[in-house]
Parts: sequence; C-alpha cells; structure tokens
Amino acid sequence: MWTVGLNDSVPVAAKRHWENEGRHRVYFSRRRKIMVKLQGERMIYICANCEEHTNFTPIQVHLLPDEAPPEEFTFAKCETCNNPAVFVREDVGDGFESDAYYRLYPAHDRHIGFLLPKVVRASYEEAVRCESSKAWIACVVMVGRALEAVTKDYDPKQKTMFAGLQAMYQNGAISQEIHDWANELRVIRNYGAHASEEHIGRQDASEALDFLQAILETLYYMRPKFQQMKARRAKPAT
Repeated sequence: MWTVGLNDSVPVAAKRHWENEGRHRVYFSRRRKIMVKLQGERMIYICANCEEHTNFTPIQVHLLPDEAPPEEFTFAKCETCNNPAVFVREDVGDGFESDAYYRLYPAHDRHIGFLLPKVVRASYEEAVRCESSKAWIACVVMVGRALEAVTKDYDPKQKTMFAGLQAMYQNGAISQEIHDWANELRVIRNYGAHASEEHIGRQDASEALDFLQAILETLYYMRPKFQQMKARRAKPAT
C-alpha cells in the first residue's frame, strides 16, 4: 500500500508502475488500469457542513490495490466552506471510475455495514442520498424499492410487494410486527409513487428509513448472527 500526493512524484513500485497519461496518472496492474483523479478536477457530493451538493477539490489519494476489491480513498476539501472530507470508491472489475464515491468522513448519519443483496443495498443507499438531499417523496419511493427487493430476494416468483410480504409472513420468515412495519412502508411508498394529494414530508421519509433499516438489520444481520450463535453453542465442549 502507498499514498500518492497529487502534486508529488510517484516512485516505481515492485511489479507495478505509474505513468502520466493526459490529465490522469494511471496505475497499471496486471489486469487493468485504475484511474486516479489529479488535482484541479472536481468531485460533486453533499457537503455535511453546507448541507447541499458542492464541488470538492481532491488533495490526496490513497490506494489499497491488494484489497478484495481494491479501494481508493480520496482526501478532498469543499470549495464552498473549505471543510475536509474523505471519500472511498471500489474497483469491482470495471475500474474505480465505474463506482460512485461514498463519504466516509464526515460520516453519514445512516450506514449499513453488513452484507445485503445488491439491489437491496443500491436502493437503500439511494434512499439515504434522497434524505440527505431533502427529496422526501423520492426517499420513500426508494425505501419501497428496497423493501420490494427484500421480498424478491426471498421469493422471486412473487409479482407484487404485497404478495411478497404475505408469503414471507405466512412462511414464518418475518414476524407479525415486522410485517406490520413493512406493510406501512408499502403504503407510504404508494403515496409517493403515485400522483396523490397525500403529503410526504421530512418526518415521513425519516421514519420510513428508520423502519427499513430496522427490518434490514433484523433479516440480514441479527438473524444470521443468532443462527451462528446457536450453531456454536450446539457444538460439544472440548
């Protein structure tokens, strides 16, 4: 691992090297090129201090090319308030440029650190971005999309979220309480997704994300963790 200052010269590393190519420095690995943005280029992201999308100027990039997947950390400053921020991207096979930045510092108020199905995670993270952007209607719609992805993950044959939730409840995959929570999120999603006069505000979006996060934590973190605990305790003592 090494750190690259964007105004620094780059030493040759064993089996890898850096070259200048146009406005980018290009990191060559045996499989692919990883592009690193030079100073002067801008990133657009929500500034935690300004509470809106602003331009960020990259200052320094730190690569972990041997991680699985490789990670790129960017230290940058907001051009509006001059506050610092740290962002991360991953290279899952198509280069860092195909991944969106995620702000590590200042930390987002919401973050899920356990494994989720791909569509569930993408929908959840989009809902979080909508909340940060104060797009309340879009937020509850994405909450519903995440929940629908949960039902599809359980039973891809179900054609609607309602049917999927019913199947999960009837088969014992979710409790009555979680079914009630999820069904209310489905109703709120419908208000947001269709041209109704129902008001969707900050509290609706915030509460919808609160309950979605609780459902995801129960299904994808606490339940597997409980099963692991049971399996461990069932093993005979040595």
